[in-house]
Amino acid sequence: MTQPIYEKLVDAVNMRGAPGVKSPELYALMEELFTPEEAELAVKMPLNPVSAADLASEIGMSAEVVQRILETMADKGLVFSYERGGVKRYNLMPIFPGIFEFQFTKGEVDERAKKLARLFEDYFNVMRPATSRSGPRIELFPMARVISVEQEVPAGFEVYPYNLVSHYIENSEYLAASTCYCRHHAELMGRPCDKPKDNCMSFGPAAKFVIERGFGRALSKEEAFEVLKRSEEAGLVHCVSNVSKYLDFVCNCCTCHCGFLRSLKDADSPSMVATSSFIASLDEEVCSGCGDCVERCPVDALAMEGDVVALNLKRCIGCGLCMSVCPTGALSLEPREGAPVPPRDRHELDAAMAASLGQSGDQG
Repeated sequence: MTQPIYEKLVDAVNMRGAPGVKSPELYALMEELFTPEEAELAVKMPLNPVSAADLASEIGMSAEVVQRILETMADKGLVFSYERGGVKRYNLMPIFPGIFEFQFTKGEVDERAKKLARLFEDYFNVMRPATSRSGPRIELFPMARVISVEQEVPAGFEVYPYNLVSHYIENSEYLAASTCYCRHHAELMGRPCDKPKDNCMSFGPAAKFVIERGFGRALSKEEAFEVLKRSEEAGLVHCVSNVSKYLDFVCNCCTCHCGFLRSLKDADSPSMVATSSFIASLDEEVCSGCGDCVERCPVDALAMEGDVVALNLKRCIGCGLCMSVCPTGALSLEPREGAPVPPRDRHELDAAMAASLGQSGDQG
């Protein structure tokens, strides 16, 4: 029987992201991740980041004890920590995105990693049918978006900085690379793919946390650009946090295992959700019909029709990967009409996600 504290813990975690599906599988996962002592403290944490001293004062505990527990939880990837004005603050993470990802970014293959992979897999198997609905519904505001391969962005157009990964690399004090959590989780479950795994990137405070807590390695700016290049050569899509002021992460995603990219591929019109600000254009007269781009496209926006390629604009997410294998230059990117401007920061993104979640619930 699940201890009452873990039922409270699930409620606390659910307040910080997309609600998890309450189930024996989720409770089993929480019991493996959090000790009872950690769960007791986690349910008392406010929604906003808090220092150990302030939290200790609010709940009547020793500041030293609270600090010890919070530091252990940060090392385990259960709370996020950062320092501002000389004061370290802590924030309980949601299950997704947050706790799940940090359990696998170290690339560990020991027995506990395998156990966690199985527990998450059991929970995923419960979550998928429980969160799917038939019939029309309002899509939740996306927490991630696609950024085009930069070298394929057309010259002669105004390109906003939020469309350029290079802008964030050049302006980030901290850069880090970790193991791709999606591909590593799948590998632990016996479903590997041939894509590289050492290319999950984080920026700024998120990167500082990753480096300090051992969830990844520090990158120089030159190394960060090399990670992008290798990812593009492997046919991976740049999926980033859906904000414009800064980036928390750049996930270089495959359709084999990335949940976000698979959701785009499975959508009837993936071009309507979290796409880049660009869209592909095809010159059929120049197309040689080699078909390389068809295999390269991650969302099936390209197909062979006779001797030439056909482009389905409703499916194009504007990643730009198809251009890098086109031998004749028949494919190019052009600005997407009506491309949305990403929310400025995480506060605006959270508000947009919460609003869409409420609307979806009203329509359910």
